[in-house]
Amino acid sequence: MQEKALYVGGTGFASSLLPGFAAAMIAMDLAATTALQAEMVYQIAAAYGLNLREPARKGEVMAIFGLALGGSAALKAGLGAARNIPVAGAVIGAGSNAVMLYALGHAACQFYEAKLNPLKSQAALQASQVESEKYLQGAIVQQVIMDQILVHVILAGAPGKTWKSILPELQEFNFSPASLEAIAANAKSPPALEKLLSQINSDFAIPLLAQCQKIARQDGVITPEEAKVLATITNKLNINLAAIQ
Repeated sequence: MQEKALYVGGTGFASSLLPGFAAAMIAMDLAATTALQAEMVYQIAAAYGLNLREPARKGEVMAIFGLALGGSAALKAGLGAARNIPVAGAVIGAGSNAVMLYALGHAACQFYEAKLNPLKSQAALQASQVESEKYLQGAIVQQVIMDQILVHVILAGAPGKTWKSILPELQEFNFSPASLEAIAANAKSPPALEKLLSQINSDFAIPLLAQCQKIARQDGVITPEEAKVLATITNKLNINLAAIQ
């Protein structure tokens, strides 16, 4: 899950990327994203010791997609929907991809846990659906927090701008409606970066840093202000960049 979330976010950990390569990753279309998600589900099935050549795996992928993203919470958040967005918006919108991937991966784990307990299969599947919906609800909340952290990174590279003045620009990007609402509500008194970071679930720490790195590097230069914000995020989330690389 972490590997795939980093991939769709463009990672941002490489010191340099070939021209056009980063843009190609960022502009990944819906078909490629769906293929990546399906690959992740197959990898999780393999981790549970299942034979990937069995025809049943294909049907399970569809069932897991429905389990993870078929609920009202997913529809309300707009997860999985294809959107026509500018490149900068795609970078910022990687948060929704991370949320979707983790929700899908969590649902896959729940599904295969139930599958490996056939005597309790029906009850386990019902419980996994409830658990998956609960996880997705929490993940959507995380997305709102992550998007507010991204605002801190954006503003670090835009001297003179404020939460209020940048809001019209953010509306053109791939933020969720809930994120835009939270940013607008906090425009007069923005939450401190440290406070937001303290609310981040460990599942989303590394994908979040990947997004922040990518945004800071969009113009090819990381300013001292951006470097300071990135260092705060890295230290607060206790991320070991050397281990990740």
